[in-house]
Amino acid sequence: MSGDAALSNGVETTDSIRKQIQRHVNCLSDDGKITRKRGLIDLRKETIARRLGGTLLQEIAPEVLKPTLKCLSDPSEKNRELSAAFITDYVSVLPSPEQVLPYILPTLVQRLGQEEIVEPSEELRLQILDDILMPCIEFSGKAIVGYLDELINILKKTILDPYAEVRKSSCKISSKVARTIPEHFHLQSESLIKPLMLSITHQHSKVRVAVIEATADVVQFGNGKSVDDVVSHLAQRFFDPSSQVRMCVTRMIGRWLLELPDRYSFFYKFIPLILTSFDDEMPDIKTEARRLWNEAGLLYEQENEQDLKDKLDFTQPLPPLYPAGVKRPCLGCRELVQRNLSKLTSAIIRDLGDWVAETRVKTSQLLYVLLLHAEDYTTQHMQPLVQALLKACTDDQPMVVQSAMKCGNLIGAFVKPEVFCNILLQSVQLHYGSSPPLQILSSAIRGCSDEVIGKLLSNILSLLASPEVCQASEKADYHVALLECVNAIITTCNQRVENCSLQLFTIVVTVLALSKDEDVQNMCDEQLRAVAASQGIEPQDLFVRHTKQVLDSMRASYESWTMYSVEQFIFDALLSRAGPVVGDVLNEVMPMLKANLHPDKDPELKLKFFSLLSKLLMNASDTFNSKEQFSADHAEKMVCDMIAPNLVWKAGRKASAIRSIAIATLWALLRSGLVSTEKACQVFPVLLPQLIVTLDDDVKSTRLTTTKVLTRLFHTCGRELDLDQILHKIYMELLKRMDDASDEIRIAVTKAWLQYFKCFKPGYDEGLYKAHLECMYSGLLVHMDDPETDIQLAVQSVLKEGGALSPTILRQEIEKVKHKHRTQAYCNQLFQHFQE
Repeated sequence: MSGDAALSNGVETTDSIRKQIQRHVNCLSDDGKITRKRGLIDLRKETIARRLGGTLLQEIAPEVLKPTLKCLSDPSEKNRELSAAFITDYVSVLPSPEQVLPYILPTLVQRLGQEEIVEPSEELRLQILDDILMPCIEFSGKAIVGYLDELINILKKTILDPYAEVRKSSCKISSKVARTIPEHFHLQSESLIKPLMLSITHQHSKVRVAVIEATADVVQFGNGKSVDDVVSHLAQRFFDPSSQVRMCVTRMIGRWLLELPDRYSFFYKFIPLILTSFDDEMPDIKTEARRLWNEAGLLYEQENEQDLKDKLDFTQPLPPLYPAGVKRPCLGCRELVQRNLSKLTSAIIRDLGDWVAETRVKTSQLLYVLLLHAEDYTTQHMQPLVQALLKACTDDQPMVVQSAMKCGNLIGAFVKPEVFCNILLQSVQLHYGSSPPLQILSSAIRGCSDEVIGKLLSNILSLLASPEVCQASEKADYHVALLECVNAIITTCNQRVENCSLQLFTIVVTVLALSKDEDVQNMCDEQLRAVAASQGIEPQDLFVRHTKQVLDSMRASYESWTMYSVEQFIFDALLSRAGPVVGDVLNEVMPMLKANLHPDKDPELKLKFFSLLSKLLMNASDTFNSKEQFSADHAEKMVCDMIAPNLVWKAGRKASAIRSIAIATLWALLRSGLVSTEKACQVFPVLLPQLIVTLDDDVKSTRLTTTKVLTRLFHTCGRELDLDQILHKIYMELLKRMDDASDEIRIAVTKAWLQYFKCFKPGYDEGLYKAHLECMYSGLLVHMDDPETDIQLAVQSVLKEGGALSPTILRQEIEKVKHKHRTQAYCNQLFQHFQE
């Protein structure tokens, strides 16, 4: 009896509760929103507030939750909030919440899983997810599996919700579902990949972090094939401006390397991602990446202990040229890279050409880390690797080039020189004039040691010093690359420099000749000092040793040089810096100068050679005559074979420029003191016709320099000059120059006249040569009437000097014209001077 009474009492209680709440339930469907609101409030009071117990609430759940769930569609936002809060609290006390899922989830799909947003309130959408859906999943456990389709439909939409907090909550729910029912979740996981990847670029970093964390679970506990769909998006997050995002994606990849069921199939995708973080700007991310990578390597060792038994038992020694200060990765890490490197090289080459600079920087840094793991396994990938480095060296980002050079160092350290020299030297030959092959070669040499590469040094230098390579370009970056090769050889093979000094000297001088960049020329000077220091000598001693050898190498070609011949640039640079050494190589230099100053040669080439010749003559005691071996014959050849032929008048501006520089060179030669009196007297008659021409040249500087040349010749030859061949032929030209438009030239001509009159020997037959004297005196007296006082005085001095030849004739000429002159005082002074 007592049991039946208890049962009867229980039924009565449930029925009484149903009767008590029925009126409130009816209010939920009323047309008035205030009535509906009061109904929700009163329903809470009669159920949850009374603490009726989970069992009783479970029994009346259909009668309570169904109408309450309808209120989630109430037009009043307040009513929807009350409804959501009530459902949350109601479900939380149910002993079997999975039994009410058939009512709840369809309603949530209706509110959150439609094509368009049905629930307009952001806060309410968040409340539904956080307070209803998440607890349902947590309380129901694996029983949620029957509603996976509904969950996926909701999450596909809410992951893309406009409200950032809703997205974050959706990501957490996605992770929860994936971890709760992994054995079923993989059937639907791919549906979440697209919305997650659309959200991974959200402007809020916290949303991006949430998406990455959700993706980690969705892929790990879902379909492993999704890795292919997400990996490219994840790779971009390694460039994320937020360090939190980069840390999150680094941990995610590290976790997959350790825990993903199909990780062996995707190692080649994960390795470059985790290694990218090795060069992150944040130390914490670097440390975390290295820790995770090391754990992955150790796990790989454990899982493949049998395959790696020999390597584990017999530890490989550290390579002798391993970079200093760099910790060697564990065996498992090295094996992972070595077994997947072939799959990575093509992608690295592609990314090194990416249009985004940051991608290229990260890729170049990644390549260095990969090679650090690959060690001698690098040899098998030299061809594609060299192509990648060549592309990197052309980058406009200095960091990319620096990383490429560091990779080159590793090639030198890990790859046998026979292998990398063969490939790199072929690359240099295939890309004449291109700097990247030389840059990689120089970095590889730096990574080597003298013992390793020394025997191949002659092959390397033979190619570098060949005209096809060292003369291939005039670009500054190419010259810098060549000089880097020289410096690398000096640094690595210091003890062998003496044996290859000529080749190193040739390369540096060639660069010096071709470069117009001041920085490159300074680098050349530094390398010359380094080559000399390696041999314990001074830089100038290099010119002593090698100038003749370099000139000898030009013998076969100097007669055919043009303005564009590289050898003539080298010739110029060599002699310009050789200094006293020029005096030792006169026999080699003179024929080359003569051949290239031939009248038929290109005018621009002759201008260049005349400039060089003038520069050397201006310091002749330290160049041509440094050894006092510059003979009179050398001077005669220089005048007769080089200078005089180029003084012949020809029409055109180029011909005029040649005459100007040729006469300037003659002036430099005469000033140098290398022309003796005897030789000057011999060449004067040869030069006279050309000097007469240049004295009347259209170019002022040419006329002025010619005047100075005549003055110097008069001074040098003195009274040794022949009257009829020289003195009586030239004075008419001097008189013409007294009418020059330039006062500067007229003053210079008066100086020539002074030296001219000193060339007459005593006992000059004034009776026989009266006509010449009258012509000279009368021509000069005209200029006593010049408006410029300086010229009047200069002419007066000339007449005083020249009047000594025949004072009588001069007085006669003065008498004829003194009444015409405005400057009678000067004429009277002259007259008085010679009367006395």
